[in-house]
Amino acid sequence: MVERIFCAQLSEERQVPIHGLAPLARIWVLVEYTGAWERSAVLFNDLPEPAQRWLAEVALSYETRQSMAVFIRRGPRSSGPLRCFVAITRPERQALYAFQLASYEELPQLPLTELEQGVPDYDSYLSAEPLYLVCTHGKHDQCCAKFGMPIYREAARLASEQVWQCSHIGGDQFAANLVCLPHGIYYSRVKVPEVAAILEADRQGKLYLEKCRGRVVYPQPVQAAEHYLRQRTGHQELEAFVLLKARQEGAYHQVLFRSRMDGTLHSLRLVEQNHPLAAVEGCRCNLSGKLLRQEYCLLEHRIYVPQASQAVVG
Repeated sequence: MVERIFCAQLSEERQVPIHGLAPLARIWVLVEYTGAWERSAVLFNDLPEPAQRWLAEVALSYETRQSMAVFIRRGPRSSGPLRCFVAITRPERQALYAFQLASYEELPQLPLTELEQGVPDYDSYLSAEPLYLVCTHGKHDQCCAKFGMPIYREAARLASEQVWQCSHIGGDQFAANLVCLPHGIYYSRVKVPEVAAILEADRQGKLYLEKCRGRVVYPQPVQAAEHYLRQRTGHQELEAFVLLKARQEGAYHQVLFRSRMDGTLHSLRLVEQNHPLAAVEGCRCNLSGKLLRQEYCLLEHRIYVPQASQAVVG
């Protein structure tokens, strides 16, 4: 009898890299919804038609706007206002807005453009507290429920009102996935004993590098370059480096960071590699799009010290 396994177990056993593989995202719309989460929950649901159409437009504009539409929940809803959040995750600005809605009919009235631009009229809705999302969307992929629920329970025990279950956010094969907003940090293959360290690092404005899949404020090659840079320098503070430039030539990527501490320039050269993976009999999950090993390999790290005449090759 063939043992049935999950795609997240298979991915981890094969040591498929996670670093640099978070989606690029600029704005998030998070809507409390405790109805049934279908496989494509934000597209197929029982919201009133105008709200459903508006949310679908947000979700389907990802390619042009890098917008993420996500359902959130904690359990069966009690009476009272609906919770809704809008997170801005741009390189120059991260912010979280919290709203209470009388009904879903109010969703299309959310001023997304103004929130993205940081219009001061909406500063009263800014939240000083972070938000933590754990994907538990089992109808999209069983891995998310199996591996996500223990992480959600532990995070909720530690951070209570700041923690929500969420619908699909990408990377089922890397479950359990935890996202920190508004910093826009994806953590993957999270284990229960690591939750406290991840939440504490986020509160301190730092990265828990080992399980950090990437920061959504950057494109994937830059996420990977940042991972290598922090791995080599040991600097985990979110504000330690500023991105100056990134360019691509075919499969090769050149990324330039500057240290905020001493002005040192770090130039990293990476190559993107993709290798097919064989399907495995007995996997419980839909493997569509998952049978590819994508990774960014570091080829060179040059360090330019202020006032120095030559670069140091790392």
